[in-house]
Amino acid sequence: MKLFAMKKFVQTTIIAAILASTVLLLMPKDSEAVPSYSRRYGFDCTVCHSMWGALNGTGALFKLSGYRAFAGKDLDPVTKDIEAGSMFAIPTTLPLSLVTGVGYDYRVEKRSAADGTTNTQTGSSFALEDASIFLTSPIGPHLSVFAEFPMYETRAWEFTPTGPAEANDTARGSNLRFSTEKPTFEVAKFFWNNLLGDEVPRDSVNLLFGITHPPLPYSPGKVRLSVNQYPIYERRALDLLSHKKIDDMLTSDQSDTLFRVSEPQVLAEVYGMVVPGKEVSDAAKKETFWFEYHLGITNASNSSADNNNAKGFYGRYVMRWYGQTLGVFAFYTSDTYDDGIRNDASIFNGGIMSGKAASNSNGRIGPDLTLSAVPYGVPVWLENQYMYVYENNPTGFDKGFAWQGGFHQLNYQFIPKAVIYGRYDWVKGDLYDDTSTRINGVFGQTRTRPNEYDIVAGLQFTIAANVKLLGEYRYHEFKDTASVPNSSRLTDSGFTSRIMFGF
Repeated sequence: MKLFAMKKFVQTTIIAAILASTVLLLMPKDSEAVPSYSRRYGFDCTVCHSMWGALNGTGALFKLSGYRAFAGKDLDPVTKDIEAGSMFAIPTTLPLSLVTGVGYDYRVEKRSAADGTTNTQTGSSFALEDASIFLTSPIGPHLSVFAEFPMYETRAWEFTPTGPAEANDTARGSNLRFSTEKPTFEVAKFFWNNLLGDEVPRDSVNLLFGITHPPLPYSPGKVRLSVNQYPIYERRALDLLSHKKIDDMLTSDQSDTLFRVSEPQVLAEVYGMVVPGKEVSDAAKKETFWFEYHLGITNASNSSADNNNAKGFYGRYVMRWYGQTLGVFAFYTSDTYDDGIRNDASIFNGGIMSGKAASNSNGRIGPDLTLSAVPYGVPVWLENQYMYVYENNPTGFDKGFAWQGGFHQLNYQFIPKAVIYGRYDWVKGDLYDDTSTRINGVFGQTRTRPNEYDIVAGLQFTIAANVKLLGEYRYHEFKDTASVPNSSRLTDSGFTSRIMFGF
């Protein structure tokens, strides 16, 4: 079995390399497709992106302005907008963009259950990886819109398996199935810049509202370099603890409402940038110290309706100087469950919860740090995140669960058109044991100490500003270390090669 898996891996690697090489050779050299902001303002994508998909410092300033200015200096559109009253304007350049890509995915998943049984699955697929339409533009002197409409997604690298339920699930076949999704709506955020007018410095007090990702240090959405998601943003307590699959305990609607910090949320926030003792325009200079802040409220039920009345509160503060950043993100909600989740996932219905009508709070906090040698002429930067998470009652047996984790990603842009990167992620949980607690006449069934890590390595190359090739490899391992040596274990590894277009 191991020899076959290795042979299959080598074969698929060669196929992927031939595919990428062929596409590179046949790609027209004069491809000039550009995203909507490039069309509107007439500048290249590399102004805001170190590599298409990842914002640089200029891109961060552009975003904070509601996509209308660099460090307080207005950008003039290539063609003047049509005024529609004093507060609104109609853009005369097409405010739509399309991001799409095709690729080849290969994965191997190996499960070793606590009872000694094992299972290995392999899967590979040529697929349409993504197809999304973006509506993005300022629509007046204060209001801007950024909406994303994903039409198709292949989910080979998001929501990757973890936890005792997956590790012990060895009653499987040998074929691995990738999931696909055909959503029609994901993000629609609106910016109202300069909320207090000329009474305060430009872009220091702004309003953001709609459905979008919380202001995490490194984006869990498409505006990130790597294909693979960050586990510390993606995981929830039940993912790490449950010996029964969440999808078997909950309906798809209930699972969609279960808070995950990596998912878009219904939110409203006040945010801004402040340049102490200097003009806003000085933020464009690397030696200028400035900071940004975000304070917001959310349903804490992803983009779904709020069915438990508990709101979430979050904040982010980040300082920037000489290309370095130091920040902190914090989040709290008093309850992530609703009555449907507590009842349907109860032991009485084949789940793991007590059935008690008890809230489950979720709090997380963590610093982040970007160390960059780019301002000193060396195209290397290191992204770091640490986060501590606590849920006070995930199974309803009055036992709290704490875990922590983070990642470190090193990026090297060895030529302007290419970057290589490597990342180490880790998540480690405290021992969780509710088996000695009795509620509603039953004892808890959960005893686990989750521990996982992954290693990601990638290479990306831009053929043009809006066309890129990428290849990325990932190795991931989860262990339940609550009862050694009878611990369950899950490993998955694989790679993706893609060609992405944006126009």
